[in-house]
Amino acid sequence: MQPKVGLILRILFAILVLSAGNSLVQAQSTCGRECNCPNLPVVERSYSHGRFFFVETTNFRICCDHSQKRAQHLARHAEALKNALSKKWLARVESQPWNPRCLIVLHETQRSYVAAVGLGSERTVGSSLVNVEGNVITSRRIDLLDANTEFLSAALPHELTHIVLKERFKAKSLPRWADEGVATLADSATKLCRHRQDLYAAIDNSTTFPAIAIMTMEAYPPPDRFGVFYGQSVSLAEYLVKKNGPHRFLEFMEEASNRGYDSALQQCYEIANTGELDRQWRSSLKRDRLDPSTGG
Repeated sequence: MQPKVGLILRILFAILVLSAGNSLVQAQSTCGRECNCPNLPVVERSYSHGRFFFVETTNFRICCDHSQKRAQHLARHAEALKNALSKKWLARVESQPWNPRCLIVLHETQRSYVAAVGLGSERTVGSSLVNVEGNVITSRRIDLLDANTEFLSAALPHELTHIVLKERFKAKSLPRWADEGVATLADSATKLCRHRQDLYAAIDNSTTFPAIAIMTMEAYPPPDRFGVFYGQSVSLAEYLVKKNGPHRFLEFMEEASNRGYDSALQQCYEIANTGELDRQWRSSLKRDRLDPSTGG
């Protein structure tokens, strides 16, 4: 999600996640607000300024208005999660530190969070923004709401996925469905279950999008179709990732950008076109509903 004026639409579609647990670093997060991650980052600087506490590590600059300990937990978890996400999606743990560092601001109150992120963010708990000039990233930022949320295991994985994916897609952003679908894969199991329920309801009501429609969508749908948009986006992303893995999925997105979806589907998945993808994906959903153990 992106802060400030002109980026309100993205904020309105932010994922509200209030349950703990994330498959990437779940065992290292004890309660969604504190973590037992290994002491990966070397704290290069730790200081306070006014009511704010700051921690700087290799890749992050944490700003927190709760306590130095809270900032240190967030820094440790962010470094561990960045490594896990980079390995999963980019096939590497990057050797070069992020420059500039990713600023993560942890807001103790909703008032502080909304003031930073902008109008419409009252319904969200996390927001991310990457600025690119030419082919160079000039800033990275994540805003998180602390107040009684499980920000380590809920909002942070989703928003940090957006940041990590931008390492590969600097010049041209991922389509909306792919960017949100992949980021939502990092959400908690509880949240993913709700997305699946929204999707099944849309299937029963015949209100899903044809695959080609959602994959070429430039603007977000009307508010009454948010649920099916996110449910279908994450389901399509999950279906393709399970077929040939996360690295192949990103290759598919690059090929689609250059040569179109039909050519990319043929090259990366041996699927003839988007119509055939739609048919195969819907068939897999029918099997999953009959036997949930086959599809998650």
